Amino acid sequence: MARLAGVSQATVSLVLSGRDLATGRPISAETRAKVLDAAHSLGYVPDPAASRLAAARNNLLGVFSFTATFPTDVRHSYYPFLVGVEQEAAAQGYDLVLFTGSSTGGAGAGGAGALNRVRLADGCLFLGRHAPSDELRRLVADDFPVVHVGRRDEPEGLAWVGADYVSASREVVTALAGLGHRRVLLVREDDDAPASTDRERGFLEGLAASGLPAGPEALFRSGDPRGDLTADRVRAWVADGVTAFVAEETDTGAAWRALRAAVDA
Repeated sequence: MARLAGVSQATVSLVLSGRDLATGRPISAETRAKVLDAAHSLGYVPDPAASRLAAARNNLLGVFSFTATFPTDVRHSYYPFLVGVEQEAAAQGYDLVLFTGSSTGGAGAGGAGALNRVRLADGCLFLGRHAPSDELRRLVADDFPVVHVGRRDEPEGLAWVGADYVSASREVVTALAGLGHRRVLLVREDDDAPASTDRERGFLEGLAASGLPAGPEALFRSGDPRGDLTADRVRAWVADGVTAFVAEETDTGAAWRALRAAVDA
């Protein structure tokens, strides 16, 4: 191509990659036209892999989920996030890479170097409440672009985006009180993930603000020592005056699935 255009190989590379424009030292219009005409006559099509390698980037955005099944159900709490990620990635000229090795529930995500494969992309979004802090900390220390979807208290320097779970939970209780419910019970997962802690806080604040009972009996955690979440337990709560249940939705869906199963039994 360089011989056909009568220019150097370096000039051909600069024109086809557009790097001369990026550096502010554009090649003359006449020379550019010669290179492009030569490329057209030879049927040249740029190799995206080679171009990305030369640019030290892949134009790939990774998405890694720590949930057992990648959240594609439209009812899943992560589904709107994924739709937004896909739309924005397309707008920015990025392709998405879904790291599906996490489909086993993140079983292989806890060991040293377990997240190294995400480095195939230019950056990665992580979803899920039980992410390995040490591995994320290593990526942050290496200046690899990482964003966690969901509130995180660690590691330091990790960028994250999450919902205001406190206000949302408080508003749910306020709405139920407005409908006439006088005793409401929260079913949540049995861990101290920040999102769950925030939901519980907002729920209790909502109960107190609405003048509803807000003691320990207003909460039930999966794995609670009081016993499993069964149909008999739900009936007992209803008989004791509970008129509404609020179930926490998480990446596993354990809390609301258990409640739904007990109600349907």
